[in-house]
Amino acid sequence: MKSEKNRKRVLFAGGGTAGHLMPAINIAREMVILNNEIVPHFVGKKNGMESRIVKNNGFEIDEIDVIGMRRTISGIIKFAVKWFSGYRQAKNIINDTSPVAVVGTGGYISAPVVKAAYRKGIPIFLQEQNSLPGLASRTLSRYALVIFTAYESAAKYLNRAKCVMIGNPVRTDITSGDRIRSLQIFDLDSQMNTLLVLGGSSGARAINLAVLNFIKGDRLPDDWQILWQTGENDYQFIRSSVSPDENRIKILAFIDDMPAAYSASDLVISRAGAMALSEITAVGLPSVLIPFPYATGDHQTLNAKALEESGAAVIIPEKEMNKKLEDIVRDLFNNASKRRSMSENARHLGKPGAAKAIAKTILEKIDEI
Repeated sequence: MKSEKNRKRVLFAGGGTAGHLMPAINIAREMVILNNEIVPHFVGKKNGMESRIVKNNGFEIDEIDVIGMRRTISGIIKFAVKWFSGYRQAKNIINDTSPVAVVGTGGYISAPVVKAAYRKGIPIFLQEQNSLPGLASRTLSRYALVIFTAYESAAKYLNRAKCVMIGNPVRTDITSGDRIRSLQIFDLDSQMNTLLVLGGSSGARAINLAVLNFIKGDRLPDDWQILWQTGENDYQFIRSSVSPDENRIKILAFIDDMPAAYSASDLVISRAGAMALSEITAVGLPSVLIPFPYATGDHQTLNAKALEESGAAVIIPEKEMNKKLEDIVRDLFNNASKRRSMSENARHLGKPGAAKAIAKTILEKIDEI
């Protein structure tokens, strides 16, 4: 075992949503595999979702007291007060952990940590998931040594000279699911096709209601079944609304084993968060994408367009979902050759090795310094 003095801490800052946190965890996993001297250490929001997820993945975490910015006068004032408090806490964490590098993966949690690291002269690396970078990434890009992006278009909002287009760091086991075993895990029929419904980790009420209406209209073909992640908020409502005799529909509040879920599926309905799209393309699934209409800068629609333009997905704006979803889904249900073509196009877009490539680049840069 390496002595503690030979081990190197790398500080990861990103959270507020799973879309910012999971890229950091996936990069951290790969760094440890590549170099067992590395000790990932995370910074998360006080009383946020980060602590449970990070600890479940075997990493250490400290928390800072920060909030997102609401674009009102009172919201800006509260954000500023919390930001300076979080900045002081971030400085203390950096002093205590002495990291050899800081990796920021976006969200308001990353800002005070990256700024404090910059003031200490610590190398900074950023990973931006979206085609339209968030405010934190745009503000912090000036401090970064390297910025890893998933979309070419992101570079025009950042420091282009520092950008490397490498893909989003999905978990490396995302393609490892065995279909037969995966179907057994979810108690699904191996003789049927499977529709996977995802609304993000917290669910999506509009998608859930549209799928519910589809089922109640008796429109699910006899050779299809549904694996449905409703989110915690809608779980009880959806479960009570679907007949208990309908054993072709498996309803879960949250799916932990995503490699198995993807492996068991033939078509997916999903929001268009950057990490969800990166996973969908990595596993090569055809998809119907319903972007969250209130995302900043409509970035989910921008994310999804790359898939639609490549023939890997169909986009339905949420306001048109009730009119279009049934026809589009039924067409895909009945057209196996179209699903196969979309699947192949999705696979061509996938970057399942991005996490390892990012981790390797960071380690090489650290060694050069």
